[in-house]
Amino acid sequence: MNIAVGEFLKGLIDGQKSEFKPPNSFKGGFELMKNIRKRVDGRWEFRKMINGTQYSIIKKTKEEVVHELAQFKRQRLSITSQQTTKKSFFDLAKTWFELFKKGKIVSEQNYLQIINNDMSKGIFLLDIRKIELPELQNWLNKLSIYHRKARYCYQIIKNVFKYALQLDIIKKDISQFLQAPKKQGEIGTNLNLEEQKLFLANLDKTEIKNELLFYVLTGCRPSEALLITKKDINFDKNIIYVPGTKTKASKRWIPISETFSKFLKNNFEKMFKRDRTYLSKQFQKYMKLLGIKNKTLYDLRHTFNTNLFYLGVPDKLRQSYMGHSSIVMTNDIYTHIDPTITKNDILKLYNNLYPKF
Repeated sequence: MNIAVGEFLKGLIDGQKSEFKPPNSFKGGFELMKNIRKRVDGRWEFRKMINGTQYSIIKKTKEEVVHELAQFKRQRLSITSQQTTKKSFFDLAKTWFELFKKGKIVSEQNYLQIINNDMSKGIFLLDIRKIELPELQNWLNKLSIYHRKARYCYQIIKNVFKYALQLDIIKKDISQFLQAPKKQGEIGTNLNLEEQKLFLANLDKTEIKNELLFYVLTGCRPSEALLITKKDINFDKNIIYVPGTKTKASKRWIPISETFSKFLKNNFEKMFKRDRTYLSKQFQKYMKLLGIKNKTLYDLRHTFNTNLFYLGVPDKLRQSYMGHSSIVMTNDIYTHIDPTITKNDILKLYNNLYPKF
């Protein structure tokens, strides 16, 4: 074979790094057999491209190829059974992230924060073989109010159990019986006019007042704001470049007022020093203080877009400022119309904080 897979697995289990990536077809059974074929020269060959690495075995007979594949499987089973007896879900999640997500997806920061903050305690410190479905489902259900976060958690759990099954650490994947988190109520909503008045009037009562003001005046996704640096803010032209964390459309420029631009020039370096989880928790505390129910940090993004609608910003511009690839998303999901609210209501409430559109 082209790669010493046994050495890779041993290094992986021992915590060492390797360039080799375990194939998706590693499961309790051995599914690589279907890649055996007879060559035109009469010999038999196993050939498969797995995660960018070409594997091949060429022997005189099919039986010899099958025999070498079987040896490969036995070697892997021996290594995993001897050295993975104390693997917790948390340990496996970190390894899975390093191998399959780090540096490869735009939302990797969301995965990493959840693993390090939410899955570094409780049942996730148990040996993955000792985790039971009911306690896993109960933990996930408690997150249902935070639908996006719950979906990330659901995907992580499913993938880590699949990964553990591929390494034969577990014999049965209980996550296949896990119920996906359901949406509760609306996908998202904005702060109405009265809620926005409370929100702005009491900002001094929360330690993340500057960050919250930034979210409601830029419409950035919570994770996007953490990627912005002072170099991304053009203080002469009063615009902010957003690196984006999703599609090409998410990389964009957002206009800001001269007043807010000056504020950022003096304060931005002191902002966004804590992760998204901390910001979300502080936002929930602030909402509780104000007596506002069922709101998430993401709803400030809805509020921004809806305020721009009241201010008369054209649909195509709002789509661009939101970083949406489709105007349907901007209008049907993120615009919440209240016919009693006027442009003057928003201008009066925010004074010079929004730019002139």
